[in-house]
Amino acid sequence: MSTPQKGIDALHFALPRLTLPIEDLAVARGIEPEKLRFGLGLECMAVCDIDEDVVTLAAEAAWNLIQREGLKPAELGRLYLGTESAVDAAKPSATYVMGILEKRLEAKYGPRALRHCDALDMTFACVGGVDALHNSLDWVGAGSDRKALVIAADVAKYAPGSPGEYTQGAGAVAMLVTENPRILAFEPEFGVAVESVSDFFKPRRSFVKSELLQQAAALLGQTLSDADAASLCASATEGFWGTPEQHIDQFLEHPIFDGPYSNDCYVARVREALDAYQEQSGKLVLRDWDAMVFHLPYAFQGRRMWAEIALELVRRAERLHEIEAAVGQTEDEVGGASYLAKLWSKTPHYKAYVKAYITPGERASQQIGNMYTASIFMALLSTLVDSRIQGIDISGRRIGFLSYGSGSKSKVFSGIVQPNYLEHLEGVRPFDHLESRTQIDFATYEKLHQRALTAPVSTPSGVGLASIGTEGVQLGYRSYDIA
Repeated sequence: MSTPQKGIDALHFALPRLTLPIEDLAVARGIEPEKLRFGLGLECMAVCDIDEDVVTLAAEAAWNLIQREGLKPAELGRLYLGTESAVDAAKPSATYVMGILEKRLEAKYGPRALRHCDALDMTFACVGGVDALHNSLDWVGAGSDRKALVIAADVAKYAPGSPGEYTQGAGAVAMLVTENPRILAFEPEFGVAVESVSDFFKPRRSFVKSELLQQAAALLGQTLSDADAASLCASATEGFWGTPEQHIDQFLEHPIFDGPYSNDCYVARVREALDAYQEQSGKLVLRDWDAMVFHLPYAFQGRRMWAEIALELVRRAERLHEIEAAVGQTEDEVGGASYLAKLWSKTPHYKAYVKAYITPGERASQQIGNMYTASIFMALLSTLVDSRIQGIDISGRRIGFLSYGSGSKSKVFSGIVQPNYLEHLEGVRPFDHLESRTQIDFATYEKLHQRALTAPVSTPSGVGLASIGTEGVQLGYRSYDIA
């Protein structure tokens, strides 16, 4: 008796209501727009309104899926959220999502309809959503008729003027993971590669409290001695200055990152995970994959790094002469493998490869920006929906997944598109949604980025952040409304 296949039975998404044309950001920051548009593939970035966050996006994606599929609460055994944008350091954002879903289900199923559904956040930078999926596939396969709701959701936010700012984006993708899936069946091999590195991280910044007080005094045109500042801090009993520690920890959504180094880590981990995948599965990527989806920090990340990785695969297949013919020079003549890969990436030969295997997964990213954990799954949805737009049936084709999370880890795996997959994506139209967003100008974007606005820019719909507690045992607790 064969083991049942496991995979994605249903898919849906949620995106912020606002968008900023990348050209507006480029002009304001003194960047050549063509560099971003044609070099990185960026056209627009998704921007959260003040009542949108990772919880609202995840909850909307999940609710869209539940509604479309007519799921009953008792059918769901787990709700796992992959994110690096958690709104709390202890309480999982998945529990906020669960609470919102229970409010929407209450009229039909009564209070706390998901009380027996397991909930958890999984965090490993941008690969956390893949981890949540991988874990849930194992859980589904360990029982009978199990269903897991897996959500990948994030808000990618960088410091103003930083080289990551123009890659920002946000969104969520929700997946129903079951046996005998109707959209995509995953193959069992997952190649994994991990190394502890410092390419991208979000540390706690620590400041001496008395020094902060001295800086505040200086802003007011006053001077405080070290002794006076220390005495005032010691005597404070309430609020910001009344915390018992001598240091104040600051958490920012903006990461510390080294872009070129992170790209090198991405390539290195993917190579290692790819080797492990091919060894485990016996499959050869160049022979057995029909399409590829990548984690996309920016839309053209996959195509820009793949030439370097593919060159080694081509060499192992003893087909290097094909690339040398396309370039018109040998590897020795151009000065080595890296130079050959760069030259190959500019040839019609490579561009045709990109168009066939990679481009369909880039299209949504061009209009959204980086979605961190959700990026690779939006690339999958983009690939599937693009086949409908192009009138091409990709049933039975193998899609390769090349994921990456800084810190750093890659998982490489594959799945087979199922018969009649488009029937089960009817009404799931991310490109239509992209056309309906509210466009904002750069000044509004800056105010949103600085959290300087007090009212939403666009008309609230669905679920929204209502308030954050300001005192007592509700200090910092987030409350959400359903429109």
